[in-house]
Amino acid sequence: MEQMLILVDQQDNCIGYAPRNECHSGSGRLHRAITVLIFNSQEKILLQRRKSLLWDKFWDIAGATHPMHYPDYDETYDDAALRFLRTEWNIATPLERVFSFIYFARFNAFCEREHCVLLAGQHDGPIRLSPHYGYGMRWTSLAECVSEIQQSPEIYTPWAQIVVKKLSAQPFAGNLSALVQLSSASSPSVR
Repeated sequence: MEQMLILVDQQDNCIGYAPRNECHSGSGRLHRAITVLIFNSQEKILLQRRKSLLWDKFWDIAGATHPMHYPDYDETYDDAALRFLRTEWNIATPLERVFSFIYFARFNAFCEREHCVLLAGQHDGPIRLSPHYGYGMRWTSLAECVSEIQQSPEIYTPWAQIVVKKLSAQPFAGNLSALVQLSSASSPSVR
């Protein structure tokens, strides 16, 4: 059965539901999404090389998914993030909402039209990318990631480019722990 996604307006109010394929075809339909940033105590961020129909083999931050609509409830952004961490990385770590953004990007006959929430958290334990979701992973500094995106943006997902650019413009860009702590003061955490 095809995944059902949560359609939203520009203010992130739910306005209905649509199958995933419909949300990513033609000009798309605005729907909820998340992207997750994992960093370690050395301030390195986790990147994955995606295995997906859209942006296959592109580099991404730790990853992305959608809050799902189920027959008896709608997943929250936080629920989707916890599911993502468990399924793709086999970890559980506290996450904080950092910011959200709306973007549109075309990929062949498909597209992304998403209201995307960035959630971020620190993880220093073992980590293993599920081979069902990625070809590989690596840790890098935010500065190295910024430089690589400036030199070769075509190898990164559009949302990873947006996130890295926005993070590098933050006052605490060199200290991801401080950025997440600042975010936690103004939003609820995901545990």
